[in-house]
Amino acid sequence: MSYNLKISRTACLTFLSILCFTVVSLGQEKAKLFVGDKAPELRYGKWLKGTPVKEYKKGHLYLFEFWATWCGPCIASMPHLSEFAREHKKEATVIAVNIWEKTGYKPYESSLPKVSKFVKGIGNKMDFNVITDSKDQFMGNEWMKAAGQGGIPCTFMVKDGIIMWIGHPVELDSVVNVVMSGNYDVAAARKKIQERNEQSDAAAAPFQNLMKDYEKAIADKQYSKAIELLDSGIGTMPPFAGTFGFFKFQTLLEHVNEDSAMAFVRPWQATKPGYVGSTAAVIARQKGWKKSTYEYALELLNAQLQVPQMPASMVYEEMAGAYANMNDYKSAVQYQEKAIATARQFLKEGKFAGFIMEDTIKESEKKLAGYKKELK
Repeated sequence: MSYNLKISRTACLTFLSILCFTVVSLGQEKAKLFVGDKAPELRYGKWLKGTPVKEYKKGHLYLFEFWATWCGPCIASMPHLSEFAREHKKEATVIAVNIWEKTGYKPYESSLPKVSKFVKGIGNKMDFNVITDSKDQFMGNEWMKAAGQGGIPCTFMVKDGIIMWIGHPVELDSVVNVVMSGNYDVAAARKKIQERNEQSDAAAAPFQNLMKDYEKAIADKQYSKAIELLDSGIGTMPPFAGTFGFFKFQTLLEHVNEDSAMAFVRPWQATKPGYVGSTAAVIARQKGWKKSTYEYALELLNAQLQVPQMPASMVYEEMAGAYANMNDYKSAVQYQEKAIATARQFLKEGKFAGFIMEDTIKESEKKLAGYKKELK
């Protein structure tokens, strides 16, 4: 299944407690590649790390992990995947396949410097082979989309040139043991996955249809209609009520008026629907709101500091941005300095690999310099 939730690396972290993977497109592609089929060609842009695979060794497992630099759950899974690669290096080869980088109107290969920089920055927390997609995005199209996969991270397990399994990397350990034991029934696995996908697609269809209508209403500047659609979703699709609620808040704030947005969001967030950091970020990253609106965002961000899986440095940086947009540059400097100090401690301790790197700290230092300049 696939939904239209394009999430940046920073914003995605705020969703980690409610999303198990990041989905990247609204349209549903009918699968034509399944477990039990011959694996497509391995066609890549550049082999960034490790030893290129020229052919599949008989009886050996090849795990193709599809990811992107902006995908929070992908990054979060990398340390464990590195441990897996080291523990199973005799019987399995892990290959991280970078896909779906955002290049706008530029050629796809223009993403290479950014991806290379990321791989170098994360170091041994990405302790396996890494490749980038080809110019024509062959891996994203002929592997992922062909298999009906619209979400990352996603793993393809290949043995003797045959796709043995497709799924989320969190399941890898148990699946590998079964496959290597010789008791793995590929036909049964194929049937099970097809049935699961059919059930998942059927459950997601109403959401997808409503979101298509919502996006059209936004494009046509029919904001009242967009709100009505989201309200109907909140009432009829409880599993997606949090998502619809977040989009409603964002729509009210950006396309209707600030007072209506705040009148909605306060009681809505009180029901604990999730999207706490994302709600705060929508406010904090824009100028022009009332002081009370920014103060509400800061209240939400303070709550995020209590979440163990949330890097405090990123929360402090978000708070600094909110103060800067309030023109309170003294507080912005204070929180940005706190963000940098905390990030450096995390980097020293090896925490939040991929989210906290030397390059991200340098970016934070540039922001700090900008805030200090405004003080003069």
